[in-house]
Amino acid sequence: KNLNTQETFIDNFDKLVMSTGSWPIIPKLEGINSKNLLLSKNFEHANNIIEYAKKINKITVIGAGYIGVELAEAFSKQGKEVTLVDIEKRIMSKYLDPEFTHLAEEAFRENKVRLALGQKVINFKTKNNLITHVQTDQKIFETEMVIMCISFVPNTQLLRDKLETSRNDAFIVNDFLQTSHPDVYACGDCTNIYYNPTKNYKYIPLATNAVRMGTLIGINITSKKPQKYLGTQGTSGIKIYDLNISSTGLTAYSAQLLGINFDQVLIKDANRPEFMPKFDAAILKIVYEKDSKRILGGQILSTVDLTEKMNTLSVCIQKGMNMEELAFIDFFFHPYFNKPWNLLNLAGLKALDTHK
Repeated sequence: KNLNTQETFIDNFDKLVMSTGSWPIIPKLEGINSKNLLLSKNFEHANNIIEYAKKINKITVIGAGYIGVELAEAFSKQGKEVTLVDIEKRIMSKYLDPEFTHLAEEAFRENKVRLALGQKVINFKTKNNLITHVQTDQKIFETEMVIMCISFVPNTQLLRDKLETSRNDAFIVNDFLQTSHPDVYACGDCTNIYYNPTKNYKYIPLATNAVRMGTLIGINITSKKPQKYLGTQGTSGIKIYDLNISSTGLTAYSAQLLGINFDQVLIKDANRPEFMPKFDAAILKIVYEKDSKRILGGQILSTVDLTEKMNTLSVCIQKGMNMEELAFIDFFFHPYFNKPWNLLNLAGLKALDTHK
């Protein structure tokens, strides 16, 4: 369809790339089409949220993943009355274990964000096509704007009946990102992606995955030597007030849900030697297979930016490294930046000590 003229036409292709992305999940609730219920997915949505927020003070954010958390933080900094609702009992529970989410939740409460966790939204009370109250299975909250950002689903309707899809309707791709039709490729949020920690395919709608997949498809279409996609660890990071947080791979919580026989180490230390004029506390956690010691995931939190350590750990996971190797990886030392034993080294050493 020509979006300028609205004319529909038939065209041919040699190679086709499906990069149709995802769309927010919109629950079927009374009042869902109200004027003051907004989505947060694209640039247009963001502008709509910014403009509408200028006129009101009470904001309810439904969904405490990365998007919902960042929206709640941003509006609290503007002095808005913010309520953050999620059916899970912790914020960002897909990415972080309780030791980390607890600290982030404390930061929200200190900044007067009301957390309504472990609560399911069951109804919207409306007046003149505007939501006035959000009702959960436990409480009712007064509001002037609702932002819905609970999760995403693959946007694959266009070719869903012509290409193989998984149970979540995402396109199935091979190592070269080809679909069930060899001349049709797919990338980004409309596909499942190979997840190295569990060695299977998983739906991980992250922009970083989309960028890498799209670039690789461009190479594979134009090159005589196609390259395989290396998979992902779902590495991500976020800053909440003064807390710098990042994670990669499996959390202990997700490993437990998957029935994996795992162990974990938790390191609490300063980011650099205590004889330095200033040093800050850091928390690092690494999850690994109990028998093989293969690294499965990690998380880090500090008021200083140590998030790059999860990029390092991401490489370790991708390469199938274990905790014994992590203990003795060569990292530089300089007291301005770190301690003689890097935090990642310390985690490896602690795992070795645990399994003597």
